[in-house]
Amino acid sequence: MIMFLQRRLISKILKNNKMKLIYTGGILPFIILFICGCNSNPSGRINKQASVSNNASLPENPLEMTPMAVSLQAEAKTMSTLYGNSIASKRLNEVANYAPGSVVYLVTWKEKADSEWFGARIPDRVATIERVSIDGKGQKSYTFFKGPAWQEGLLLKGDREAMILSIPIATSP
Repeated sequence: MIMFLQRRLISKILKNNKMKLIYTGGILPFIILFICGCNSNPSGRINKQASVSNNASLPENPLEMTPMAVSLQAEAKTMSTLYGNSIASKRLNEVANYAPGSVVYLVTWKEKADSEWFGARIPDRVATIERVSIDGKGQKSYTFFKGPAWQEGLLLKGDREAMILSIPIATSP
């Protein structure tokens, strides 16, 4: 009887030690990975080249507005995002035309390969910024900006104003 109780006690001790070993072996690597995975200098991961650095000649910074649509042009190796002010972004919830007071920007970047992910493409520098505004009377005005000084210029490629305003708005479920 004493031998049976000793065996049973030894069995429980071994079982508890195995659990401690499994628990420690599972948690310890997780903690090590968590500590090693933290990067004290995350600023190297922010793509500062893709921002509008000198926006003094722009009426407002389009990258601070609401993104409304994204498009990729694979042949030209560019990507574009349509941004809108608070009035224009109401169109995201409603299927309607742009209201008076709407301001939209089509910002186009050149693409570059992402050094973090094989095969991924990310924005490089902003190539062009196009602005379409609708005044209180419903009159539309188009302005073309070319970087990096963002001077106003003319783009002689058809009716860009109508093309920008006809870009389908992104929807979410």
